[in-house]
Amino acid sequence: MLHRLLTALARAAMLLLLAMVRSAVAQDEPIELADDPFEITDPIAAPPGATEVAFVGSYERARRGRVRDTGVAETELEMGVVPGLEFRLGQTGAYGNLETRRKLGTVTDLSGDPEEAGRGSWGGATRLGAMYQLSDGQGAFPAVGLLGRVRTLYGPGRPGYETEAVALIGKTFRGGERPLGIHVNLGWAARLNPQPGERPNRFLINASVGQAVSRDTALVVTYAREQQERGDRDYSVVQAGIRHRLQGGTVLGLAAGVGTNRDSPSFQIAFAVQWQLSEGGR
Repeated sequence: MLHRLLTALARAAMLLLLAMVRSAVAQDEPIELADDPFEITDPIAAPPGATEVAFVGSYERARRGRVRDTGVAETELEMGVVPGLEFRLGQTGAYGNLETRRKLGTVTDLSGDPEEAGRGSWGGATRLGAMYQLSDGQGAFPAVGLLGRVRTLYGPGRPGYETEAVALIGKTFRGGERPLGIHVNLGWAARLNPQPGERPNRFLINASVGQAVSRDTALVVTYAREQQERGDRDYSVVQAGIRHRLQGGTVLGLAAGVGTNRDSPSFQIAFAVQWQLSEGGR
């Protein structure tokens, strides 16, 4: 299974490179600098009637444990409702060492059963939420949005339920066809009815720098950090990669990351495809 996943990611990388060579028609607006497969979210809401679906596949390698590999597949649907407001529906599935996936928006923690410790486990999450855009980033002020979600987490053991609130902040410092932008996500998650010993609240902070090298291609560097259970070091990963937009608006993304401590993945590889199903109108 993991061999097939790695092969698929390698093929996706080749397709991305070929698409960069073949794509010659520019889009009307520069490509977004903060989005999948990087762990950062843009504060700009989709216009009313616009619909986008994204698929993200990733592989992670844990630093320790009898099971070190984790394969993950994730989908998310975004739909603009009224100006400044969009709905989001997402689903994640993962198999392997779920300890490396204890970050917001993915899978639940392991149950601690010793029989589960020596083999891979299945887990996942279902997310439902909305994002409201407070400002558009014109002038000296950054763009600001608020993202709220409820989440059902499942895996070995009982299901978990969480709520999440994230402040999304972004600022473009240079416009034109090759913008430079900085984005920050500040979040707080609360677990409903936590078990004894579980942390009831956790924080996250993600920061990203994106530089467009053309109207349709951007280089991105991201740092993601999330609080984990008591006794574990925070999930901490640095990512770098590329996002490229094809003719017709489809966006491909490729990211590679490394963890900065023993409780974070040794390395990760992620690939994303985003389809614009409808453009809507502002």
